Amino acid sequence: MSTQPFRIELADDHHIVGDSHDGSGPTYVFLHGLGSARTGEKSESLREHAQSRGRAFMRFDLRGHGDSTGQLGSVLLSELISDTVRVLEHHGPAILVGSSLGGLVGAHVAAERPDLVQQLAMLAPAFGLMSKLSQRVDEDGCLMTGEGIKFYVEPDVIKDAEQLDERSLPSRIQVPTLLVHGTADDVIPQIVSEMFFAAMTTEQKQLWIVPDGDHRLNPFATEIWQRIDAQPKS
Repeated sequence: MSTQPFRIELADDHHIVGDSHDGSGPTYVFLHGLGSARTGEKSESLREHAQSRGRAFMRFDLRGHGDSTGQLGSVLLSELISDTVRVLEHHGPAILVGSSLGGLVGAHVAAERPDLVQQLAMLAPAFGLMSKLSQRVDEDGCLMTGEGIKFYVEPDVIKDAEQLDERSLPSRIQVPTLLVHGTADDVIPQIVSEMFFAAMTTEQKQLWIVPDGDHRLNPFATEIWQRIDAQPKS
């Protein structure tokens, strides 16, 4: 089964581009990482997983990435969160699967709109990356992504990210959650996810620390999807 493209219009002549295929619900929705795009190795693996089970699947390019509008380093984190809410409002409640930046976005969406998220899976989520952007950019105001892409970060992006409440985020997520992090992650230390998990107040949470797993976690994708399916839904 092939996916069908879709486009959602936003304000100020912006739009989001993605693709999806039909199936039973809830829909798996994949959110990619910073400097990446929707058609990476993990999203393809999840698409195949969904198809083999007759489940619906959807992915889209975050603004500033891929076929969606916007420029990397100019799109606010709060806009990525509101864009994701907009997509879910079009397609209905879903299982959000977010990698790195996508995991951070998914966490905020689950906290703000639990009615749209039946389950959350965060793969090496980028906690601390955006909230501490001013400490991570170089003297020229540039940031290097895990994909090796260097780009200038607008001051408004830094200000917006630092104003979002990441400190209370663990306690605000009350949907069933799977958090996955690798011991060999050289982008986001595993202790960040461990501390986030410990601060979560929901009892419907699972943490998988993957021995020798790097930031991408691609070799472990199949087992991640199986763990998602085995976890009770809200």
